[in-house]
Amino acid sequence: MTLEEIEFELEMAGLSREQQVKLLSSVKIGGYDAKVLDQKLRLMGFPPIFSIYDEDEEESDNKS
Repeated sequence: MTLEEIEFELEMAGLSREQQVKLLSSVKIGGYDAKVLDQKLRLMGFPPIFSIYDEDEEESDNKS
């Protein structure tokens, strides 16, 4: 996922600009990890929005 896509998802989830910048900075430093981002979102009081994509991919892999 690109930074622009991540930023869009965070905006759609209702995060303030300050919260978006904080999470985007962590992605720039540590790389994109859906589960880590979702954990941070949960700690901020938001529902997970990134690992749902990974779960769909994992289910497709398991069915093959």
